[in-house]
Amino acid sequence: MKPDPLKHWRSRHTRESKTITVLETDWPGTLEVCRNAVDYIHQNLADGELREQAIAASLTVALDAYRSSVERENESDRGRLRIFVETLVAGLIRQFPAKYANSAKDSERELIQRLVPANLREALNDLHLSDTCQEWTQDAA
Repeated sequence: MKPDPLKHWRSRHTRESKTITVLETDWPGTLEVCRNAVDYIHQNLADGELREQAIAASLTVALDAYRSSVERENESDRGRLRIFVETLVAGLIRQFPAKYANSAKDSERELIQRLVPANLREALNDLHLSDTCQEWTQDAA
């Protein structure tokens, strides 16, 4: 059986694991997004310490942004999903700048296609990725 890097990571990060459970309850399929993000990092970084840093700078920050949006209570469910996805994508792009040297919008689209299942992409379809992703990332940090 192939090891599950997300399961291993969750076993060491209780707060984030609880947030993933809430996120998956709100939006079935987001566990797959988290797994895809961790797998993507594992495929692109061989060093374990760099992997941990990349996960912290992308998935952890995205989960913190999601948790903050839940606490604000004025954000819609779809808005919270958008915040999570935008923050995750922005964090991954920052971790692999050479890989995404082309246009930012192309990079976002490519990562969303790779990470986000079709049903969730459809839910985000008319919620265009905003230019406010930086705000969510900074708020969560």
